[in-house]
Order: sequence, then structure tokens, then C-alpha cells
Amino acid sequence: MMRGKLLRLVFCSLLALCSLAPVWSQVAAQIIQNAVEKSSSDNASLPTIIQEVEKAAITADASNQRSLYTFLGSLTEQLGDYGSAASWYAKAAGISAAPAPNTPAFTSEELVLAAVRCSLSCGESQQAEGYLAFLGNSTNEKTQAYARLYKMWSTLSTVNSSQQLSEPVAVLQSYATMASMKWVRSSVYLTLWYLTGNAEWSSKLQKEYPESAETAVVTGKAQILPTPFWFFLPRTEVAYNSATESKATTASSENKSSGTSASNTKTDKASVSSSAESHVILRQQVGFFRNKENAENLVARLTEAGFKSDITKEVRASGTSYFVVTVPEDAQKSMGMKLKTAGFECYPVFADE
Repeated sequence: MMRGKLLRLVFCSLLALCSLAPVWSQVAAQIIQNAVEKSSSDNASLPTIIQEVEKAAITADASNQRSLYTFLGSLTEQLGDYGSAASWYAKAAGISAAPAPNTPAFTSEELVLAAVRCSLSCGESQQAEGYLAFLGNSTNEKTQAYARLYKMWSTLSTVNSSQQLSEPVAVLQSYATMASMKWVRSSVYLTLWYLTGNAEWSSKLQKEYPESAETAVVTGKAQILPTPFWFFLPRTEVAYNSATESKATTASSENKSSGTSASNTKTDKASVSSSAESHVILRQQVGFFRNKENAENLVARLTEAGFKSDITKEVRASGTSYFVVTVPEDAQKSMGMKLKTAGFECYPVFADE
């Protein structure tokens, strides 16, 4: 039942994002409506529903196929399956067809950028670079701005220590003043603040983009999704200490206002999505690294803070090895809150069905 609610929410979110564009074409709309209805049953299986939409797309004409692949990209991205989302967006972008009637008119460049974003989110920087290569001849200023930002994010994901941040930070600082980067300036400010901890960038965000999601992050009203990309980014000591102090203060304030403490909070609402209520949380993932030494350094910090943690090796289909740092969930299901109160980013790892 919860999966059905999630699918409806994802579909509504997609329509909200495209509220200025026409509705889906009749063929695509019918397929998606069927998927939504099937998701409402108690024994609904999202993987099966996604497979059915994919199967329907195979026999659709090019325009509707492009729309359905775009929908699958949006759906899997919302579900946190960034690898699949990148693939769907790339497939949609590769279909040379005019937008289907009454279908949101995403350009191929926009779809490629979405594929890059999702590739970075799951730590596949080389794949992101491959997609970016298709945008090298773009004459669209907005596309160029996003491509430059994503290129820098890709570079940052390969940096192994805060000592190597000087050059990327200098480039980002130049981006912050370029008129051609106006499309992504708030994201540039956020990245600079996250990397350096310099209050100048949070002040600029609050002054120039007071209602933005980026400002919500720097003011503690929202959190950055704990994707592998953010785990890759090294931070200066100032940035790390600032974030730790900010999270501890925010958690303390929230606990006081709700009348609970970190030790007796049943679940960590910031890290558990609505689809997770029927799942069992086994561990909290705290780090995701290509460099084992970085993983070991995080374990040392966790140990010093009183947390027991483990390192597991994960090999992707591309052959790249990653080292995952996790902390076992406690009986009270409060480990996520405890870790965040101590200044550690984390998100839940669920038991397989």
C-alpha cells in the first residue's frame, strides 16, 4: 500500500514540475494511469510495474516511447535508483522524434543533463563525463552553464583530500561572478559553502535566493540528499566543523520542541522516506568512497565519537570498487538521529524483501 502512495506522489511531482507544459499524450497517459492504479493494491510490486511500462514503451511509436522513457527516468530517480534513471534519460534523449502531442517538451539536451545528474548521484563520474561529451557543441547558454557546473562536480568527485580543493574552489569562485552562469549560480554558491564553510556563500544565498532549496540547506531547514556524490566531496576543516555544530544545534532544537531526545526517537524522519515504513532498517550508511584509506579515516572518526562501524567492498558493473562505511541500526531505530546529531551524514540501508 505504501508503494502505491509513493508512485502516486512521484507521478504528481512529475506533473507539478511540468505544470507549465501540456499533459502527457493519450497513449503514454493511459499506460502511466494503469501503472498508478496497479500500485494501489496491497501486494503491488514497483519493479514489476516499471517492467510493464518498459515493455509497453518498446512497442510504442518513437514520440510516445520517448515520453515513457522520460517518465521511467523521473520515476526511478525519485525512488533513488540513480543508475537506472541515468539510463532511461539517456535512452529518451537518443530518440530522434518530435515531442508527442500533449507531451511535456523536454529537449534532448535537458534529458542528457538529467542523465549526467543521475550518474553523478550514484558516483559514476566517468559515465557522467561520457554524457557531457554530447553537449560539447551546444549553443544554448543554459545548457552550457549546467554542463560547466556538472563538469566541475565530476572533477570534485575525484578529489581525495581537502588539500586538493584550491583549484576547483578557484574555478567555482569565478563561476559565481560570471553572467553566463546565472542559471546555476545558487548551486555554485551552495557548493562553495559546502566545500569551504565560508559564511560569505551562505549569506549570498540568503540574500539573492531567499526562497531557494539551496538557502533551505544552509539555514538548516532542509538537508542535501546523502548520495554517493556528496560523500565523495572532501571538505575543509572549517566546513566540517561548521556542519557538525549546525546539525547538533538543529537536532537539539528539534528535540526540545518535540519533547523527545535522540535516544528515544523511534525513527529518523529526515532519512526515512514514506516508502520505507514497511521495510526493516538494518544499518545506516555513513560513507561511500573509492579510496579505502578515506573509508578507514571515517571509521576512526566514528570510533572516536563512540560508534561501531564496518567497511564493506562493493564492485560496480563498470568494474570500479567502492568502500562503504555503515553503522548497525539500534533497537530503538534511532541510530540515524544519533549519527546526525554527532555531525555525520547518513541514510538507511533496508533489508531485502
